[in-house]
Amino acid sequence: MSYGKYFVRKRFVQGCLVVALPLLGACGDHPLTPPVPDPTRVGQNDFPASLTNKLDILFMVDNSSSMSTLQKKLIAQFPSFMEPLKMVPTPDGSGVALPDIHVAVVSSDTGPGKFEEQKEIGCRHNGDGGQFQFAPRVPCTKSPLHTTPTQQTFLSASANQTVTNFDGDISDAFGCIAALGDQGCGFEGQLKSVRWALDPANVPAGNEGFLRPEATLAVVLVTNEDDCSVPNDSDLIDASQVLMSDPLGPLWSYRCNEFGHLCNINGQMQPPPRGPADHLQACVSNETSSGRLTKVADEVAFLKGLKSDPSRIVVAAITGLPTDYSVEMIQNPRDIEPHPNIKHSCMSPSGDNADPAVRLSQWVQAFGGHGIIEDICADTLNMALVDIANLIRINIGPQCITGQLMDRDPSTPELEPECQVVDIYPDTQKNEHQTALQACAVNATPPCWTLVDDAKCPGAKKLDVTRAGGSVPDDLHTSISCSLCIAGVARPGCPP
Repeated sequence: MSYGKYFVRKRFVQGCLVVALPLLGACGDHPLTPPVPDPTRVGQNDFPASLTNKLDILFMVDNSSSMSTLQKKLIAQFPSFMEPLKMVPTPDGSGVALPDIHVAVVSSDTGPGKFEEQKEIGCRHNGDGGQFQFAPRVPCTKSPLHTTPTQQTFLSASANQTVTNFDGDISDAFGCIAALGDQGCGFEGQLKSVRWALDPANVPAGNEGFLRPEATLAVVLVTNEDDCSVPNDSDLIDASQVLMSDPLGPLWSYRCNEFGHLCNINGQMQPPPRGPADHLQACVSNETSSGRLTKVADEVAFLKGLKSDPSRIVVAAITGLPTDYSVEMIQNPRDIEPHPNIKHSCMSPSGDNADPAVRLSQWVQAFGGHGIIEDICADTLNMALVDIANLIRINIGPQCITGQLMDRDPSTPELEPECQVVDIYPDTQKNEHQTALQACAVNATPPCWTLVDDAKCPGAKKLDVTRAGGSVPDDLHTSISCSLCIAGVARPGCPP
């Protein structure tokens, strides 16, 4: 008999069970003793069992003015994002590898709402329309993406990058297509661009094949301004209104704040004023009928609706933290009169700045422990990218146990797999303690385990651990080792 070893990390977030991969080294630190077999059935080979660790990552890169240097930071430090993903343990525990991965890039440019074009502010109707951006950018002169059998528009890598649709390493390929420049519409539609890019009912040309139903989906936003997604029929970006006395006010991105946010002013939730104001509190997206932007709740519902199991979605935003919300009056040389402007909430030592991302923060928070927000004004984006990659890594799942499982008692109709399952609990000193779990078929008292059929594991079984209520350690993980049949070799409990 041979043993396929499956290592599964489980993390509990706000009462939900999330299945994901362990951090590198967890299995080596606590090797799991395999099931004790009949010595006459011992095999000498180790058979890996593939995990369903497919991963689709969409990067939304803001391409409005002031983003060029931040894009360069992202590209230069993108290897920091990929390295944790390249260190995912392989199913058999023998090494590490990059999951079967898709990576796509979209811009923040979704155009000026109902208007065909607003030349005054460089906004085209529909902007980039959520289409994946794959053109080579400086210093690249040639796209790394292959053009056969058709032009590829997103990066695809499997078998630890031995099968790819691009030339070179994935980090270098990403760097060639992610520097989108700063000529996009200044009324950024970050969330709208994500929705357009992934909408299965209206897939943009070239985006086909990116989104896989069995894969974990990660959406990463890189932007220094808050979301200003407008409905398709919106007139908010009307370039004919330019004065403080006009209903929409001056032609400035402050419209996104005035008509997209509500703050607690004198005890009432109301739009930020068309005038100076310091340290406004409790600002949120205006989800009422008076709001002129898309509803954050709708954007959240759309994204969660892409998966039958919303825990298979991870979101992240590298943006301006909503730590201070203040309004100032400014007058640029081309302005007719002074007008309101949202103050930057942060500035990096290198001079990069960002505005308070009220709507984007609310969007991330709606995903609970599957969302993370990082400060774009930090000295470096390295830690932000590592944090996001690690969150994605521990959420890859479900853990699908493939291969022919040995049946302990083939005389019964139910499969009785020969497996051992162990919970590993960390204590306050980060020492780990093991507790063996029984199969629910033997003892249904929680915690117990079973292998179940799951649509997300076609032709395989999924590990399911039943637990009682109450507090659960934050870093609990579970290891399982099962006996597998050897193809073509007769063994008790295996097909002839």
